[in-house]
Amino acid sequence: MIITLRQMQYAVSVAKHGSFSKAADDCAADQSTVSQQIKTFEDRMNTSIFDRSTLPITVTEKGKEIVAQCENIINQVDEMIAPFKRKKPL
Repeated sequence: MIITLRQMQYAVSVAKHGSFSKAADDCAADQSTVSQQIKTFEDRMNTSIFDRSTLPITVTEKGKEIVAQCENIINQVDEMIAPFKRKKPL
């Protein structure tokens, strides 16, 4: 099972905005790409992260746990790469 950092970013953005189209704008992606990647993510997790029957889209109970973990992982990756972004290339 492979879950990508990009899928995690999409999930966090959808949770934040309550909308696939707003998340797509936020992530500089197509709405269909975000929707498809979230579906793939949910399939790999074997659970629904979002309740699509509501507007705005809401996060399921299990989805809240997943989104929180995604936020933690994204923050850890950001911390890992931050020192390298500050250095000037040789």
